[in-house]
Amino acid sequence: ESTFSEAVSGITISFAQYAFCFTIPYGFILALGGFVGFVVKGSKMSLLAGGGSGAAMMILGTLSISNYNKKKSYFMYNFLSFGVTTYVSVAMGFRFFKTRDIFPAGMTFLLSIAMDTFLAYRLAVPMPPKKESAD
Repeated sequence: ESTFSEAVSGITISFAQYAFCFTIPYGFILALGGFVGFVVKGSKMSLLAGGGSGAAMMILGTLSISNYNKKKSYFMYNFLSFGVTTYVSVAMGFRFFKTRDIFPAGMTFLLSIAMDTFLAYRLAVPMPPKKESAD
């Protein structure tokens, strides 16, 4: 099985999560951040960048779920999600190191690095496809 588990003091830690479990909420957070940036500061760039990357992540997550339910490969959607997340990580990382603003640049950078790490793991160790039901 392609899940990672480790027994620690009698507690099992498992990373058996499909990427779409996180891409959709991550996309929502990005889109919400873009919208808040627009409302609070009037930043059209924030709306376009956050809304666009957030929408892309939510769409890719939804397409991944669709393929999962059809018992088809969703590797390409995970790969594209990794690309979007890497772009956000780099863009917000540059912004954070330039401005030293913890919010939103630093938080978005850290969240995106975490998402990138998870997606890289999922690309290297993919979850098995949905199994046929035993009906």
